[in-house]
Amino acid sequence: MTVPYLREASSADLPALVDLENAAFAGDRLSRRDWRHLLTSPSALVIVSDDDAGLTGCSVVLTNRRTAVARLYSLAVAPRARRRGIAQALLQQAMASSAGTGAHLLRLETRSDNLAAQALFSRLGFQPFRRVANYYEDGTEAIRFQRLVDRDCLRQSALQ
Repeated sequence: MTVPYLREASSADLPALVDLENAAFAGDRLSRRDWRHLLTSPSALVIVSDDDAGLTGCSVVLTNRRTAVARLYSLAVAPRARRRGIAQALLQQAMASSAGTGAHLLRLETRSDNLAAQALFSRLGFQPFRRVANYYEDGTEAIRFQRLVDRDCLRQSALQ
C-alpha cells in the first residue's frame, strides 16, 4: 500500500473540504464557515490527503497552550478513497503533530456504530475511556478514546 501524500491545508482547499465533508458524513457536518475558521485558527491544524482527482481525506487537530491534551476534532476520508490507508496515515500524522506541539495526550470521539473507526483507533493504541449518550444529532452515543503521544509519534510524521 502506498503512503498517502499529506500536506497542510490552505484557504484554497476550502471548497474541496466542504465537498469532502458532505461526501463523508450523513450528518454532524462542519459548515463552510466552520472550515473557514479552522483554516485560520492558530490552535487548529488541518491536514489533507489528495490525489489527481482531488482531496481524499482530512484531519483536524485542536490544541491549547494551557493544556497538554490535543483533540482530533475531525477525520474524514472520501468514499471513493476508503480502504487505502488514508485514515491511518492522517491519524498517525495527527499523533505526530500533537506531540510536536507539546501535547502528551490525544483524544477523539466516534459514533458507537462506527466499528471500522473503533478498530483503527484500537490498532493504533487508543483506549476507550468514556461513553457519551445522545452525542450526535441523530441521538447516537459517542465513544471517547485517548492515547499518549510522545517522541515516537514524532518520527511518524509524513507531512510533505
